[in-house]
Amino acid sequence: MSKTPQHAKHAAHAAEKSSSVKFSWPKKKAKENLTEAEAVENDSVKEPAAEKTGSEFTKQNSPADGIFDNILLIRLVIASVIFAVSLIIKMSAIARIILLVIVSAAAGYDIFLNALNSIQKGQYFATHVVVCLVTVVSFFIGFGAEGAALMLLYQIGILLIKFTIEKTRKSAQDLLRYQDAETVSKYSELIKQDEVGHMEIEDTMRYSSGSILKLAMIFAVIYAFALPLTTSYSFAVSIHRALMIILIATPVSVVAAMPVTGIVGLCYSAQQGILFKDAEALEKAGRTNVAVIDKAGVFTEEIPRVVSISSEIIDKETFMNFASHALYYSEQPVAKAVAAINNQEYRLELITDFNDYPGRGVDLKIGGARVTLATREFFLSRGVQPPENENDNENCQTFYMTVSDRFVGSIVITADINNEAIDLSSGLNELELSRCVLVTEDGEEESQRFAYELSMNEVVSGCDTEKKLKLIDDLKQDRGNHVLYVYSNGFQAHSSADIDMRVGKKAKFADAQVKQNCLANVPFAVQVSRRMKEVAISNALFAFIVKAILIFLSIIGYCNIWFAIFIDMAAALATVLNSIRVTNESILKNFKR
Repeated sequence: MSKTPQHAKHAAHAAEKSSSVKFSWPKKKAKENLTEAEAVENDSVKEPAAEKTGSEFTKQNSPADGIFDNILLIRLVIASVIFAVSLIIKMSAIARIILLVIVSAAAGYDIFLNALNSIQKGQYFATHVVVCLVTVVSFFIGFGAEGAALMLLYQIGILLIKFTIEKTRKSAQDLLRYQDAETVSKYSELIKQDEVGHMEIEDTMRYSSGSILKLAMIFAVIYAFALPLTTSYSFAVSIHRALMIILIATPVSVVAAMPVTGIVGLCYSAQQGILFKDAEALEKAGRTNVAVIDKAGVFTEEIPRVVSISSEIIDKETFMNFASHALYYSEQPVAKAVAAINNQEYRLELITDFNDYPGRGVDLKIGGARVTLATREFFLSRGVQPPENENDNENCQTFYMTVSDRFVGSIVITADINNEAIDLSSGLNELELSRCVLVTEDGEEESQRFAYELSMNEVVSGCDTEKKLKLIDDLKQDRGNHVLYVYSNGFQAHSSADIDMRVGKKAKFADAQVKQNCLANVPFAVQVSRRMKEVAISNALFAFIVKAILIFLSIIGYCNIWFAIFIDMAAALATVLNSIRVTNESILKNFKR
């Protein structure tokens, strides 16, 4: 007995049909679809700890860090008390300086160590390097109290930002509270991974902030020398103001919220059944202006059903024997349908001269006899009129078979339309994409009919896997195209599309997995991506505006170091808290159903 054909394997492992779930807001949807026992099970899933994201504010704690955090709190309390004593009690200048040095060391000796490590790696513009530089220079120019306050407030700020980020992450994971246990578990592990919340916009902002910092340093040096030469201010005052300009120009508040914004977007998309592998993939989805949607497995069941087999010349078993051999090497939907019900052995040595016509049928020889199994339009194109079939209607597709140029019967197949298909089609139209292309393995007539039902004005018929991938390659030739490919029947690679979305339970090579009953939420995920980027940019702009105001106040002398770091840290906290606005419904109202 011959090996099982590839399409037969697909039939054997086909997923069961999922029940339809209307596009709706998460908590309403979840409460209607989860049993009380499932909700309790989800509530028992542990929340993930904050993890590394490439920022000094989001490093994952190790088991020993609980003790470290307690020690840090004790250090900050002791440093705060000593700092207060140095300001309140009268003492000599030397004694006060010694106490302030102790304050700086107690509050931030680890920051000094990190700064030395960064310098060794050539990271001269790292935030903690700048903070340490400003602190040390402040002591030398007579502003030791401000230098100590800087180190104390910076350390407290980092602690508060870490705490806020962790709480925001937990709030993000709470979005999955009513999802199935498998999804909750998967994302609990996912958001523990390094860089999972990283977005391309973060790199852009880091680069911009780094450039601004370098320019600020150049300006600060010029300002430090020019001010005493043109006014009555001393060098100590000018250097003090220059230090504030450099400190404020660090990218602390600009990028602090970027990773957690990505996490919120990921969880919000997953809440609606669209599971992205990381925030960068979700971010790319927001740039989509061309969508390519596969019919099989997306708009319809991946494996069609055989409705009827009719023949007045040969018996059903013989007909199936011819049909299964004729379609053995084909990947067309009819081949999968026949393979799903075939229980006969294959004798591949009988098959010769095989020709596959995607969406139209096959032509070959079986045991030396010419066999054609094809659609009505295929036979008409060859000037042959097939007989009428009473089961041939707009919801079915009929394939006629000839053996030695004689009609011997027909087979009718149908594929149930996914209940989510209409909502998916209308949702894609609401995204105002430049092109939305339906690709099918069917013939032209059947494809046009199906596209009309879904109000899709562009369809490519007769597509096998190779032709689908070629179409995506051609679309990507235009650099302005950002292509989203939604498919079900897997191939072991990533297409040339910017984003691959696979419908079903497996998505090894795809950027996102789409649950079968959540197809209508694909446009929603694209909108979430756009919202995520919008929030990230608004956070960065807010931080830049705050920094601009502080720099202006520093130049005119209405700011000091401790006030500058306090406001900058407050801005960072505000951006982290604002990241949860990715879930704001106001901008997504057009997709609420």
